[in-house]
Amino acid sequence: MSGLSSFRNWSELEATLSAGSDTKIANEDAYKALWQSLVAPQQDLGLLAVQGGLLADRLAWVFVAGYQAALRRTFPDQGFSGWAAFAVSEDRRGDPPLPGVDYQNVDTGFSISGHKTWVAAVNAVDHLVIKAGRGARARYFNLPRQTRGLELSARAANFLGEMSQGSAHLVDVRVSTDTALNADAVPQFGQREALYIYLAFLAYAGRAWLQDAAQNDCLSLIQRLDQALAQPQLPLAEVKELDVAVQSVLASIAAAAAADNERWEVDQRLISMYSPGIQQRQE
Repeated sequence: MSGLSSFRNWSELEATLSAGSDTKIANEDAYKALWQSLVAPQQDLGLLAVQGGLLADRLAWVFVAGYQAALRRTFPDQGFSGWAAFAVSEDRRGDPPLPGVDYQNVDTGFSISGHKTWVAAVNAVDHLVIKAGRGARARYFNLPRQTRGLELSARAANFLGEMSQGSAHLVDVRVSTDTALNADAVPQFGQREALYIYLAFLAYAGRAWLQDAAQNDCLSLIQRLDQALAQPQLPLAEVKELDVAVQSVLASIAAAAAADNERWEVDQRLISMYSPGIQQRQE
């Protein structure tokens, strides 16, 4: 049973990270340093997302907190030592489009080359999980940042702009045959990512913007989300109810959060953008 189910009230939850939850975080590097020190040792992935959210003072870090938990759920045997990113997006609009990432068999394993067009926290990630190839021949690999032939580059972004974002260029990256990852959980990554981000958001909202009974209501939602994530297949009816409740929390803090942070109007889409897909999903 997850550790989140054991908390009786918000104060008990917040006390798990009291050492850093009131710290003003200047930039991505500062958030990562706190996360590495206070959150990274956490083995329970629900608590990993929640504690990262308790540390967050803006939605960019809420995304990172939930994203790191979702990646660890998807690739549980990787034991990421720091931040990871999952690079899937490729350019299909250019003329000509940038070549997607593919692999070729070589004597020692695989040679991987191509471009990935979106990498989260590109300046701070320690691992890049890439999809190489398409369809039935697709494989997934975990590449340390210093991998020979891997070049990461940053570019300015509007949405979640305080988090560095960019692209990856791979040129003849060599990996051995046995380094391909178990990808059984990849099909559920998108659905689970949304819920881990919701966990981090509720922790952030409860700490930064809510009080008393509203905080305990947030804890109840956190515990229900955690229970849903514990299921092999997400319980759709429960997830839809939880989504409605999370969107209600978002609306309740919007005025105060927007007055405090000029990026709120753009970045709040981090929470609102998942709702249509969740509500339209069918069994």
